[in-house]
Amino acid sequence: MKDLTREHFENVLEELKTFVFEGKGKERHGNDLEFENQPWRFISDHVGPGFTTGQAMKKILELKNLSSIDAYKRELLGAISYLVMLYMYKDHIDKTNTV
Repeated sequence: MKDLTREHFENVLEELKTFVFEGKGKERHGNDLEFENQPWRFISDHVGPGFTTGQAMKKILELKNLSSIDAYKRELLGAISYLVMLYMYKDHIDKTNTV
């Protein structure tokens, strides 16, 4: 695989899915709940989309303190996952006209 190609992009998305549904996301936040019933959804329903925005920002700010590339990539995957959740939540609000 060549770097910085569509295939590379798609591989990163696959890595993100694994991270969220099988890796750290599931281990730390899953609590054996379906994705849509996990804490991110409960908190977003009560405080709005600022929660996922703040979590992504926190993870991005923490990047400067990481020395290993593996830790850096994991933190980036965490930030991206919260941004995807933000996208999903905003889409949900738009479709249901709820907050």
